Amino acid sequence: MASQLLQKAFEEKFIVDDREPVLTFKLPFSDSEWGVLAPRSGPWLQMALFVLIQAVFQSLFAAIIYRFIVHNRRTASAYILGWGVCIPLSFYLPFALLEFLDIRNRVICLSASTLMTCVTFKCIEAMYNTSPAVVESSLLNYVAYYSSPVSFVWDDKKQCRKPVPSSKVASFAGEVFFYYMSASVVLSFLKHYDYQPFGGEITQYDKFHFGWEVLSLEHLGNAYFHALLVYLILCTGFNLNALNEMVKGADVMAIFDSPFLKSRTPTEFWTERWNLMTRNMLKTGIFLPLRQVLSAKLSVLLTFVVSGLYHEYVWMCTFYNQKHLLEGGCEDCHELQFGRVTGFFFYTGVLLLLQRPLGKLAPFQWSYNNLPRPVLAHLLLFLHLPFASWYYGDWIHGGYLHSFSICVFQIQSL
Repeated sequence: MASQLLQKAFEEKFIVDDREPVLTFKLPFSDSEWGVLAPRSGPWLQMALFVLIQAVFQSLFAAIIYRFIVHNRRTASAYILGWGVCIPLSFYLPFALLEFLDIRNRVICLSASTLMTCVTFKCIEAMYNTSPAVVESSLLNYVAYYSSPVSFVWDDKKQCRKPVPSSKVASFAGEVFFYYMSASVVLSFLKHYDYQPFGGEITQYDKFHFGWEVLSLEHLGNAYFHALLVYLILCTGFNLNALNEMVKGADVMAIFDSPFLKSRTPTEFWTERWNLMTRNMLKTGIFLPLRQVLSAKLSVLLTFVVSGLYHEYVWMCTFYNQKHLLEGGCEDCHELQFGRVTGFFFYTGVLLLLQRPLGKLAPFQWSYNNLPRPVLAHLLLFLHLPFASWYYGDWIHGGYLHSFSICVFQIQSL
């Protein structure tokens, strides 16, 4: 009975945009009539329910890991349970849930990776003793630690999560609304131009793309707006998750810190300003365990490779094709090319390793000391743009941005 109710809750797929304009208008520079499409609430409600379902599993994993791994750390049984049972199960369950609930909206599918994210990295922490000490002080803390991928602010003296001031919740809600509306506007702009406002049909969004054309102004201009949209979408989604925890009373750490305006070096961009939620999990779940046996440089490079592989898994969840669709000869199913996202993160890892030797050269020293932060940040961004399509290309070609457009306001020519 419960399974039937769950399946019914996900009965509507939200893959066709059949919205009618709630407002129409004309612009002085266009002969066309324009319309504003209101977002559908259904995908957001389904995603909230799906995340809640995963949180139940995450809590069960937390209780098991706390009892049999944290309290038996460095034993053969702990490693067997961690590497042999918990981590493989956390990889498998999201696909089982996607199959059982027949979820097809790509935005909701992406959230399926929450379970693996919360369990795998934190299980590795448990085995290699790299978790924050406060989270292991009690079972309640440990379950809370696994309940969400966001990084909580912990009170070491009281051994609990710090409460969030109400003023911060209101301010943060305003930020989320800003990112949400900004994503709506930028996505509307890009969709109007079929994601290529600067023209130049050169980017192959579903393949590895090499060649000198990746340095063309058309490619870099398109990639700039794509990167901006990715940033706004991630800010919207991740900060909504953080806002949910704040509303429940817990303070959380910042997830983004103006990476496109304040970053001065690749290291600062990736370790201090961009997606600090994932950065924190990679640090405690991958980098610190690697540092127990490897050098710092090799640990950094391998951490970026693991980050790429992790994103490959997230993309596999996002673009999962149910078995019954494949058996029916699904023409709209998107096939991922494995290795592109990993290749992008390997490239970013190389940039970090080159920072120290190249940073000593006079031109780099002058730039660092004289150029304004926003200029430096955009120069760093343009270093990534030639190959950034390896990261976001599937979002365009595989329909993720189409699914996201159903969840936000859209302005389009009628």
